[in-house]
Amino acid sequence: MSEPANNLRSMHVRSYETVVIIDSKLEEAPLEEEISAIEGLIASNQGEVLDTERWGSRKLSYEINDAHQGNFTLIRFDGEPALVDVLDRSFKLNGRVLRHMTKRVRKHPAHVYEKAEQAEKTEQADKAEQADKKTGAEA
Repeated sequence: MSEPANNLRSMHVRSYETVVIIDSKLEEAPLEEEISAIEGLIASNQGEVLDTERWGSRKLSYEINDAHQGNFTLIRFDGEPALVDVLDRSFKLNGRVLRHMTKRVRKHPAHVYEKAEQAEKTEQADKAEQADKKTGAEA
């Protein structure tokens, strides 16, 4: 992709969080395949998966498709708005997905943590540089 096209694309990329409730009757391996398929769908539509949290099996507030339990997964990703429609269609066609919800977020906590880590590293580097200058001045 050319640089101007990349810049144009980055202007439309937004941050999202999706919570997916997958049928708890699935064994561990098929469950992992479902989550990997969702992550793959995001990646194949030019999205970037930032974080996936598996919350495990939890009791549902109400019965969904004769299920009382579901496996909850939170996926944080960046992508274009059209990706949300692709995910929505995919979830509706997938019989293993009991419910899903995607919300746009201003910033992912991961971005906040990265910025905090960078600020901390910069601060430590500044302190080390000042300490080096001090010891150099004393010598």
